[in-house]
Parts: sequence; structure tokens; C-alpha cells
Amino acid sequence: MSHAARVLVADDDDKIRTLLLDTLSALGYKTIGAKDGEEALAILERQKPDVVISDIKMPKLNGLSLLRNIKNKNPKIPVLIITGYDLTYTRDQALESGADGFLVKPFRIGRIEELMQSVLGIKGHSDEERPYKLKKILIVEDDEILRIMLTETLSSLDYFPIGVEDGQIALSQLKTQDFDLVISDIRMPKIDGMSLLKNIKDTVPQLPVVLITGFPSSYPAQRALQEGADGYLAKPFRIEKMDELLRDLLYERERASVQS
Repeated sequence: MSHAARVLVADDDDKIRTLLLDTLSALGYKTIGAKDGEEALAILERQKPDVVISDIKMPKLNGLSLLRNIKNKNPKIPVLIITGYDLTYTRDQALESGADGFLVKPFRIGRIEELMQSVLGIKGHSDEERPYKLKKILIVEDDEILRIMLTETLSSLDYFPIGVEDGQIALSQLKTQDFDLVISDIRMPKIDGMSLLKNIKDTVPQLPVVLITGFPSSYPAQRALQEGADGYLAKPFRIEKMDELLRDLLYERERASVQS
């Protein structure tokens, strides 16, 4: 089964549900959200997702009841259970009821992808497929949730990411460590992405810099590339697209270093 799989996410916490939906969408999955078990059941009556991810503690119909209902009617649909309650009894109940995977909040996004690949029968990346394994990437993003998401996702893709919250800290990191690539948001406090880009290109011109923004109309790709950016991504972007861009830039950098 390909990454076009449809995933139903049931969680009453708007922030967690949105994070999961955005992350799974970025990973290439089709997503549907439900704020409780009853809404999830109503969706299941209309369509058949390939995977269900459900919180345990929800109003109206909790995750365990939703899990049992799904396994009674559609036992072949994999169900992943997420909870903030690390209780052996609860975990055992979920697994005995047919859960295909179990995660405790706060969970690693890379772990979510591993479980998705496992239940869908998708093979992970081999070393041969990941020629740029453990390349060190500096992520500069003031949005903590997005920074964590990018860090966890790049880790799951076998890069070695380090995340910082603003351009000032990024410049300090660049003085003390060698990086293979920088990914930076444009709109940030203290030192914004465009200023960080200029500083990097003045001091380490061969270091690739990818700019990301949620405001493409204010910071269009043409402007970013004219300012010296090696790549540009407008949010929301697919993880596959970012990974492809990173591999292309790392390949070009490696080829340039061999030729010099």
C-alpha cells in the first residue's frame, strides 16, 4: 500500500489532532479528523480508512470502545492507540481489544511513521536508499511545534537534525559546529531568515540554505532565490518534497567538494 493511504485521527484535543493531521498530510497520507469516538464512528459508516489513530480518553465514546467497535465490524482495519496515560492496565486492555500499536504522549513523530509503515506493510529506507544518512542539518524555526515536527521527521529519515528557535542562536551554532545544510523559517524574532541567509552566504557561501515560510505572498520563491537561497518551501509542504530537495542540494554540495 502506498503513502496515499487514508488515515482517520480521533482525538478530542484540538492541538494534538491538528498536529497529527498536519504531520500525516505532510508525510503524504490522506487524513480525516474526528473530535470524539462518536464522530469517528459516523465517519466509518460513510467511508473506510486504511488506518485509524485514536486517543483513549475522549468524551461520548472513548478510544477503547471505538477500538472494539472497529474490530467487531472491520477487523482488518489497523488501529493505533494514543494516550497520555501510561498505565499497564490500559495498555493491556487496548492490546487485548485488538490494538495494532500503542503510543504514550508525548510521542515521537518518527515513531508514528514507523508504526504507520509497519501496519501498512511499507518498507523503511535502507542505507543504500539513504546515501546522505546522518548528514547534519540545522533547523531554525521559532514555532516550537513545527520545529519539533521537522526535527523528528528528519531524524526518521536518517538525517542528523539540530533545532534552534531563532537566527541569533543559529549563528552561534554555526560558529561552533559544522553543518551540511540549514533549513530556516523566514519570519522569526531577533534575526529573521533573510538576514540569517545573508550572513551565512557572506561567511560560508558553500553551505546550502533552504528557506521555508507560511507567507508565500510576502516572501515569494523568486525573492528568496534572488537573495541567495538554495531552496524554498511554502508551508504546508510535503515531507517527500522536502526530502527530495535536501538530497539534491546535498548531492550538489558533495559533487562541488569533490571537484574543488
